[in-house]
Amino acid sequence: MTPNPLDHSYLLDINLTINAELADKFYDASKLGGYKNKRLTQLQVLLANLISNYQTDPALYTSVSLANSHYKPHSRYNSRSIGKGFINLIQDLAEGDWLELHKGFIDRTSGISRLTRIKPTDKSLKLLDDLNSYSHLIARAPNTECIIKRDEDKKDIEYKDTHETVQERAHLTAYNNLLHKTLIDHPDFPTEGVPLKDGRTFKINKSDKFVRRIYNRASFEWNGRYYGGWWQRTPKIYRSGIQLNGSPTCEIDFSAIHMVLLYAIAGIDYWNEVGTDPYLLDDFEQSDEIRSLLKVIVLVAVNAKSRKQALEALRYKIRTTDREEFGWFTEGDYDLEDILNRFVKKHEPIKSSFFKSNTFSVMYIDAQIAEYIINHFTDQGIPLLAIHDSFLINRVHEGDLRSVMQTACNTIGLKLFNQIVTDTKIGFEGLDLTGFTHLLRTDRDFLIDTAFKDKYSENEIERRKEVQSYRELVGEQDYYYSAKS
Repeated sequence: MTPNPLDHSYLLDINLTINAELADKFYDASKLGGYKNKRLTQLQVLLANLISNYQTDPALYTSVSLANSHYKPHSRYNSRSIGKGFINLIQDLAEGDWLELHKGFIDRTSGISRLTRIKPTDKSLKLLDDLNSYSHLIARAPNTECIIKRDEDKKDIEYKDTHETVQERAHLTAYNNLLHKTLIDHPDFPTEGVPLKDGRTFKINKSDKFVRRIYNRASFEWNGRYYGGWWQRTPKIYRSGIQLNGSPTCEIDFSAIHMVLLYAIAGIDYWNEVGTDPYLLDDFEQSDEIRSLLKVIVLVAVNAKSRKQALEALRYKIRTTDREEFGWFTEGDYDLEDILNRFVKKHEPIKSSFFKSNTFSVMYIDAQIAEYIINHFTDQGIPLLAIHDSFLINRVHEGDLRSVMQTACNTIGLKLFNQIVTDTKIGFEGLDLTGFTHLLRTDRDFLIDTAFKDKYSENEIERRKEVQSYRELVGEQDYYYSAKS
């Protein structure tokens, strides 16, 4: 079956924006008409999305809603106060041949629906090129909400600020400002993108670097993980090539962190008192794929109300939401219920943690640990990329990161359940530089430069120019601010 090109789309980000000068020039050149002040704000949002998506892939559409009720200008999640007039802007641009527009639909009988798809026409692309639009900075609006609260249906809900949310927002705003000033790229990533197993193609969108904390179940004690940034969606085999301000990174992660935390809650220091691989099932094959599945089983089992619900959730993830990762499972002869039963039996000491969805959120605990680590390095002005329980950092800070990760486990363990997590096992992706830690910092830098790059090569000179150009583009001042009510 031939794939529908309209399925290749990104949902419009209502908080994405571009500078007003470009919007003003586009407004005048396109002779849009209407109330200019309002339309300039709307244009900033629309152009930012169109340009960002086009730079990611010229064939990529932007999905938008044409329903009046979709736009809530007074919501904390709508930083530019975009209202239903945004729909008129889209329709006017389509009528003027500035946009290619394919209206969405809802089939009440089948339940199938699709949002409207838009894409810039050749006429629009020529104007954007004439306006030198691709050199402009695209980012979230400075007051974009970064602390998100969602209900049981995963819909954003409004809330009143507390001392805790104000403090969290301040910390996360500081982190987003640090990321904003950091050139985060992957110079060796294929420009044509990377094909995924489900037929889609992943491409890096460098404007996608804003991070949020998302809480679920209408509670600030459920989840709270850090989401956002193109590096979180990059296939793992390519993450080693990510650079921060032109410098190579290493990736360090916690080993079996969720199992270790569950045992710690039960008063058991896993690595000292048990010590075996928690994802190794007796008399069962072992592979990276099986380990990945068991890690998902942990999170599903502690969030499900029953064994039956856990199995349903796992099947849905395997067949639908995570089919890219678990295609091997559907192609093989595996018994999901047997695997779940084996896993629960292996971890008899913590069986009370499984299938009781309202007890606690283990992801809330790992989010608190991540918060400690992120805040530590943000306070020092050192950029760090978080992928839940995995972290990427400039290789010169590898030793510091290992130490802070262990301290975070102990600190958060004592704070939340009065149990330290000793001898945390920490994994490492890439060349291990631990042996260099006894050297003076300047000597270590020299060895790292020698090991990874020739700073006098043409490529390195170009990289440094690119970093300098980016810093000139974003400026030295903080971009985001955290004032909410």
